[in-house]
Amino acid sequence: MQGSDQVALFTVAELQNVIGAQVLAGDVSGSSGQQIRHLSLDTRTIRPGDLFVAIRGDRFDGHQFVGLALSRGAVGALVVDSYDVTKLSRTRNSKRRVPLILAVQDPLSTYQRLAAYHRNKFRIPVVAVTGSNGKTTTKEMVASVLANRWKILKTEGNLNNRLGVPQTLFRLHHRHQGAVIEMGVDNVGQTTSLCEIARPTVGIITNIGPDHLEFFGSMDVSAQAKAELLDRLPDDGAAILNADDPYYGYLASRARCRVVSFGFSTKGDVRATHVESTGRNGTTFRLHLPGKARSTAVQIRVQGAHNVSNALAAGAVGTVMGLSGTLIAQGLSEFRPAAMRSQIVISHGVKLIIDCYNANPASMKAAVELLAQAGENRRTIAVLGDMLELGPNAVHMHEEVGEVVARLGINQLVACGSLGRGLARGAKQAGMDPSRIVQVADAQAAADAAKMIVKPGDVVLVKASRGMQLERVVDVIQNVKRTAKKAS
Repeated sequence: MQGSDQVALFTVAELQNVIGAQVLAGDVSGSSGQQIRHLSLDTRTIRPGDLFVAIRGDRFDGHQFVGLALSRGAVGALVVDSYDVTKLSRTRNSKRRVPLILAVQDPLSTYQRLAAYHRNKFRIPVVAVTGSNGKTTTKEMVASVLANRWKILKTEGNLNNRLGVPQTLFRLHHRHQGAVIEMGVDNVGQTTSLCEIARPTVGIITNIGPDHLEFFGSMDVSAQAKAELLDRLPDDGAAILNADDPYYGYLASRARCRVVSFGFSTKGDVRATHVESTGRNGTTFRLHLPGKARSTAVQIRVQGAHNVSNALAAGAVGTVMGLSGTLIAQGLSEFRPAAMRSQIVISHGVKLIIDCYNANPASMKAAVELLAQAGENRRTIAVLGDMLELGPNAVHMHEEVGEVVARLGINQLVACGSLGRGLARGAKQAGMDPSRIVQVADAQAAADAAKMIVKPGDVVLVKASRGMQLERVVDVIQNVKRTAKKAS
C-alpha cells in the first residue's frame, strides 16, 4: 500500500528527462514543476497526483482505462505511441486541466526504467531473494531480521515479477535504510532484467528444484536462470548460497563476490544443529555463525527442516550485515508466515497445515514430511492437488509425491485434479491401501470430501499450486464461507 508519508516520485520535467516521451496532449513546459506522486497501473487505486501507466498484458489492455484514470484524478497517462488521443478530446481531470498524455514505444519497459531510476536515488543495501522454493518465507525472515536495526522495505504479497518488482521499488522513500526484494522467474533472462531494475547488493538463492519446468525445460536451465543474480552482484556484495543444494558448486563458481553458505552440513558457514520441533510453537535450533565460538538459541514459529533452511539464509544475511547472533535470533522469533504459506492453525480440534499458495515436487515432499512429523500419534490427512507448470514429466513427478505419502505412513490421501490421479497412483503403487485414497476432480469436491473425512484430533495438510484454489478446503474445515469480491 502507499504510505501516508509517500513523497512525490518525480516532477514532470524530471520524468520527461528520463524517458524522452512524445507529448500527445497537455503542456509539459507549463507543468514542468508539477509533481507526480505515484505511478499507477490500476485505476482502482488512482489518487490525485498519480500518473497512470497503460500496460498491455495477455488478458488486459490498460489503454482501455485511460479515460477512467483521468476522471479519477490522474494528472496524465503514459501510453503506447500508437494510442489514438482523440478518444480523450473531451476528457478533463479533477482539476479541469488538459491531461498530460505521454507516448513511448513500450510503456512496460519505460515503467521498469523509471523504477530503476528511482531505486538509484538511494544508497542502501538491497537484498534480492530468488530460488525454486521458500522465496517468500525467506524474504519475510530476512526482513524480520533486518528490521531489528533498520527501516526496511520489502516485497508485499506476490509482487515479485516484472510488474511487481518495479511497483515495490516505487515505494522506496528517504526513511528506508534497506530493502528485501523477492524475484520470481520462469524464463532465462528474467533474473537479469529484474536485477537491472533493483540493483541488489546481496543475493540469496534458496535452492534449485523442479520449478516451472514447463518453461525452463530442465533443472540445469533453472539453475542457470537463478545464477543470473550472481552475475549482477557488485564486487563488494555477497552471495548467500545453500551448501546442501546439489547445485551449490556450480552457483559458487559463478559468484564474483564474497560467498556465504548456509545449511545443515559442516560445509555451511551458517549452520543449524540440535533442531527440534516444539509442536504448535514451531521449531528450535542452535545457530552457528562464522567466526563465533558460541552458538545462539533460535526459535521460529514454523515447522519443518525446509523452514530452518530458510531461517539460516536469513541468518547469513544478518551476519553479512554485521548483526549479532542475538539480534538475528530475535528477528527470526518475530517472523510470522505469510497467508497460505506454512501456516499451522488449530480449528475445531483439527491441526491445519495450510500451504496452498504454490507447489512443486520438492516443496510438496517437504510439506508431506512436515505432516508426518506434526501428526505423530495422530491421524494424518493429506489433501493434495495439481502441481502446475512442470512440463512433460509432470505425471511422473506427481507419482513420486504419492510414493512419499505412502512411505511416510500418511493415513488418508485426498488427491485433487487431473494430475492428482498421479498422486493417487503413486501412493497405491507404493503400498497405500486404496480404501484410504480419495480422488476428486476439483477444489470444491476436495472440500466436500474433507468435510466427510476430517474429525477433531486430525492433522491435515492442504497443498497444491495456487491455480487449484485449495483454500476452499481450509474454509470448509474452519466453517468459513468465502464471499467473492466484485472488482470495481
